[in-house]
Amino acid sequence: MSGGIGHLSGTILGFIIIGVLSNSLTLLNVSSFYQDIVKGFIIIFAVLMDLRTKRSGN
Repeated sequence: MSGGIGHLSGTILGFIIIGVLSNSLTLLNVSSFYQDIVKGFIIIFAVLMDLRTKRSGN
């Protein structure tokens, strides 16, 4: 929450990944409740990986 650095390419990549994931789960007839859970785990995983890479870089 203290601010950060972002790039347009990362935003677009994240948008595409979540969009493809959402469409795929819909085509597989997964309920919206489980779709939200899967998307939440993906976002949490991405944040944890970002924290890990920033810690190892310092």
